[in-house]
Amino acid sequence: MKLLKILVTLTLIYTASGIALLHASSIDPAIERVTLSQGERLYGNVIFTNTENKDIEVLLTPYTYNPKTDEITENKRHIFLKVDTDSIRVKAKASFNIKYEIYPLENLANGTYYNILAMTPIVDTQNVEINQSISQLIILDIVDPNDQVRGVTTTQYSIQIEVVKKGIPFLTPTTLNYKIKNNSNYLLIPQGRLDIFNEKNSYKPTYIYINEDKEKIYPGETLDKEVEVSQWYIQDLFVKRFLIGQIYNGVDNNAQEVEIEISNYLVELGVLLVILLIGLLLGKSVKEDFNKKKVISKKS
Repeated sequence: MKLLKILVTLTLIYTASGIALLHASSIDPAIERVTLSQGERLYGNVIFTNTENKDIEVLLTPYTYNPKTDEITENKRHIFLKVDTDSIRVKAKASFNIKYEIYPLENLANGTYYNILAMTPIVDTQNVEINQSISQLIILDIVDPNDQVRGVTTTQYSIQIEVVKKGIPFLTPTTLNYKIKNNSNYLLIPQGRLDIFNEKNSYKPTYIYINEDKEKIYPGETLDKEVEVSQWYIQDLFVKRFLIGQIYNGVDNNAQEVEIEISNYLVELGVLLVILLIGLLLGKSVKEDFNKKKVISKKS
């Protein structure tokens, strides 16, 4: 297991950077993503280039990969790659086209799954050179056969938007919170826009873009963000505002619509007016009492 952790750390550095390590071989492409339904099979490939001045033996091993923890396992139930040979021999300064088969296992439900094909040079056909290991990441989206033409599609994600702080007009912003929960088995990268405007459409809407950093939401996770609206208009004091948005899950073109209402400030203005009136009446009463006491004091 320790060997696997070292291996995946090094191979992921390669995959993330997209460049070859110093004095190491290279592969192309580093990442492959495919969409299949149960019962379908597809052949993939990766070009391994030997940059050494000598022939090398390369061990080929498929593993499952967890992108959240950067760990790999040898769980056969989750390995959807099949390589015809355990190793290949690549001539010096030459390339080798490695072919493999991708097939969804019957035990895998519709969703997104990850395998890596580790390519590990063997020195003198005995010693494994871990520090030269590289791998290709294969992402498999398993879909329902009826959705095969459309590709990946899901409505299994929920959206919740609420007003955290209404704000004080022209002093503090309105704070909104949106939560997008991934209830599917797919990797989602939500996108979309929220439009804020008043019911009379008396000014141009304020736009808020969802998930500008393109954060990934893995199955069961929730994207939780707060955003601020600093733009104010005089009408906001008297006219209520609406927030309407269209949120996409990042894997299909079907949007979920959301709408909430942001009340105006008539209640707050009414309370403020009452407080002012009470203050004026109290002030007037205090002033009259003071004047009466002043008159009585002069008479005495």
